[in-house]
Amino acid sequence: MSVPYAVRALSVVVAAALLTACGQSSSTTGPTTPSGTSTTSAVVAPAGPLGSTTDLAALDGITITGTAGSKPTVTIATKPLVVTQTARKIIAAGSGEAAGPGTTVKAHFTIVKGSDGAQLDSTYDNSTPQSLGLDAQQLLPGLFTGLTGVQSGSRVLVIIPPKDGFGSDGRADLGVSGTENTVWVVDVLAISRPLTKAEGTPVAPVAGLPTVTFDEKAGPTITVPSGAAAPTELVAQNLIDGTGAVVAAGQQVTVHYTGALWKDASVFDSSWTKGSPFAFQVGAGRVIPAWDKGFVGKKVGSRVLLVVPPAEGYGSAGSPPKIAGTDTLVFVVDILAAD
Repeated sequence: MSVPYAVRALSVVVAAALLTACGQSSSTTGPTTPSGTSTTSAVVAPAGPLGSTTDLAALDGITITGTAGSKPTVTIATKPLVVTQTARKIIAAGSGEAAGPGTTVKAHFTIVKGSDGAQLDSTYDNSTPQSLGLDAQQLLPGLFTGLTGVQSGSRVLVIIPPKDGFGSDGRADLGVSGTENTVWVVDVLAISRPLTKAEGTPVAPVAGLPTVTFDEKAGPTITVPSGAAAPTELVAQNLIDGTGAVVAAGQQVTVHYTGALWKDASVFDSSWTKGSPFAFQVGAGRVIPAWDKGFVGKKVGSRVLLVVPPAEGYGSAGSPPKIAGTDTLVFVVDILAAD
């Protein structure tokens, strides 16, 4: 099973930053075996300058105009701009919580090329900030390093060399060569920390549907009712009613999940065994249809049982070798956050 194409789709380069870190292409059709966001909860010290003396001197040659919270203009005095390692400069310091592994960073990003200063992307162009799970497994190494420790309310300048970015192959589809240093101006709007598991009011089991037991470390165990026919329509049944915000299409949702086959209850994937949840944008068409539909209207803190017929899952092609085109899937999903 491969990592899903579950990335924020509104910002092309930010989305590619996640795809590259996961070793994926930019395809929008793919499986939903999520790998996700670390749950580490250690306190992170506020960020300061990062990088060698030489690299920080290179950052001093960049002029950022415009106030934090509005689209910046980035001017590079000496081109091409090259650094030896990821370097960071705090342009305007915030005073809120510091970003650390396991947190979600809501931010605006403007990205330009170090070679000529040309813009690659800016979330300000569509007025939609991005929410990123701060996870070394999901993000480009340089973006993870550059954001770690940055406080809410900050504007930060981060320069990412190829080895910490898109690698020696670059991303020709984005106009990024294998020698390109990318320049990121990030306005950190908010830092949040997801729940670690579902929290709320238990719901009585529904006859004919799988039952679930839960272990704090291993997560859910799914039992499929013996001899029962699989539903032919998507089922999205709460096992726990959460008390948090209602999930809406377009939001980034952070979840823990276990997925099993209806036919024999065998588990094909679980974020619990990986030790880290998974974040994706609801309704973006980057996960199976059931995942785009099944959580809308649910509350953060809910534990949701999804029973997924093939048409709402992987379709007639399935997802070999574990999932056939005729398999009905059962997911138990804890909704940990929605941004």
